[in-house]
Amino acid sequence: MKKVIEDNHLEEALVAIRRVMRATEINSLLLAKNSQLTPTQHIVLKIIASKKHTTPTHISYITSLRYTTIATVINKLLKRDLITREKGTKDKRVQYLNITEEGMKVLESSPDLLQDKFRDSFSSLNDWEQSMIVSSLQRVARFIDAEQIDAAPIIDYGELNQEPSEFKDLVEEHTTSEDFQD
Repeated sequence: MKKVIEDNHLEEALVAIRRVMRATEINSLLLAKNSQLTPTQHIVLKIIASKKHTTPTHISYITSLRYTTIATVINKLLKRDLITREKGTKDKRVQYLNITEEGMKVLESSPDLLQDKFRDSFSSLNDWEQSMIVSSLQRVARFIDAEQIDAAPIIDYGELNQEPSEFKDLVEEHTTSEDFQD
């Protein structure tokens, strides 16, 4: 039987892309299973935990996410009592966010984010190596007509403001299959 792909470099590139996609999916599913958070929710919760009395505007700025996305994520965290919101004393329009004890427990029990692993490895590279990787990834995005897709600098599976329960079936399907372990 003839191989579908004859070019070894092409096959290696496609396998690497598939591995990145699967790692992103698996990490998101593990996070959802263990903490009922998406990577985006986890990142926002981590920011709130690290800076007392932070604001949605500040979170939007440091994550490069739209304010509406941050507002949706914050509302979901509030519903689960992972954070609290209080109005400013001087300016009632300002909202200050703080993490709750339950929020801290969820963070402490969550697996490491793929994004954190990538950041640690990427930041240890020389500047020229980082530039080569960025250039290569941008070229791959062009190859698949993905360069115009609006994307935040967050490694996540699916929509950034979705609920982990929205892919609950995937979590159960993958956590019971051998495929989840690859």
